[in-house]
Amino acid sequence: MKLQRRNSLLVITVILAFFVSTSTFWSCDNTFHVFDDIQTEVKQSGTDIFKNTTVKALGDDRTNYYAAMAKIWYRPITGGDWKVLPIAGDSDYYSYSLVSDPTGAVIYAAVEKSGALAVYNGTAAGTVWTAVPLGSLEGLNLDDLYFSNGTLFALAHSGTGSSIKYSLHYSNGAGAFATTNLINLAAPLLGICHDGGNYLAPTSAKVYKAAAETGAWTEDTPGSEKSFGGIAADHNKDIHLSTQDGYLYTWDGASWSAAKTIKDKQTLGTVAEVETTPGSGVYRLLVANGDAGYYELNGTTVIEGDDSGTAFGTPASSYTTTIYGKTVLAIHSSSTGNEILIGLASQGSSTAYALYSNKYASGAWSGWSAE
Repeated sequence: MKLQRRNSLLVITVILAFFVSTSTFWSCDNTFHVFDDIQTEVKQSGTDIFKNTTVKALGDDRTNYYAAMAKIWYRPITGGDWKVLPIAGDSDYYSYSLVSDPTGAVIYAAVEKSGALAVYNGTAAGTVWTAVPLGSLEGLNLDDLYFSNGTLFALAHSGTGSSIKYSLHYSNGAGAFATTNLINLAAPLLGICHDGGNYLAPTSAKVYKAAAETGAWTEDTPGSEKSFGGIAADHNKDIHLSTQDGYLYTWDGASWSAAKTIKDKQTLGTVAEVETTPGSGVYRLLVANGDAGYYELNGTTVIEGDDSGTAFGTPASSYTTTIYGKTVLAIHSSSTGNEILIGLASQGSSTAYALYSNKYASGAWSGWSAE
């Protein structure tokens, strides 16, 4: 099978392209208090492997954190150094994607080894690997992995240039992949979520819905001629969909809400829910905003995520320059409940890092610190 490594980053490349148009606007905007807070900003000193690079996916298996770049790196959740993760006893591979099962101690990795695609599930803290048969993925180029409702999904494509067509495949995590009815798409999917009864999967232009992996996928797109940026399910199984002109739609299991204004005319991307106080059932929705950081929603109010008054800042430093100027690609809330990881695209700066963490302790969040 012919593999093209650059295709694995196609979704990321498309997302980054959408954000370029907003960078000029934000460079002259002090909404995020860059000039006020940079004097009190704590100097970041992280691991060199995360300098001038991109973290495209994050996960954990209740023992380790995992960060996917060209290779997959890991460290214990309790702390320690980041190291390259050997997969099936081999560290000579290229990583396409990584996902974890939020209800168990399993991770899934799609890699290129010896010129061939392979998908594995990893258990025992990433030390035991079992190949997932490619099945319907044979002969295709893999773009991404998703995990939803106990099912492992794979987005793949065939063709090149203007003839590229995307298709969605599924597996139970052990058996061979099979093709869903979601095929011949002109654009890649942004993710997959489950509302307790249906799967929803958007491209940048349309949203598709299916009651089962093997069922028919039909279009159920909110709004009119919107471009979408990210999707996530919350603890109530409501599904939130961001747009590239500043709005958020919410699916309640039956219908889409009216568009909620987050920041008019601003490009929104990755969406994720985090628990602000571990075990309390208090949640915030984070929505990436171009290359200028992120917003938080506490249920009723939109809060600018880099402001020192939010759940993730401190009076001493709002860590504005940590996120400002970098595109948020992945947000992971630890299964242990007291830490958040954020993965960024930070190429072009030798002083910027692509991975930061934020830990809850003594009744407050620490602020973003470079890993």
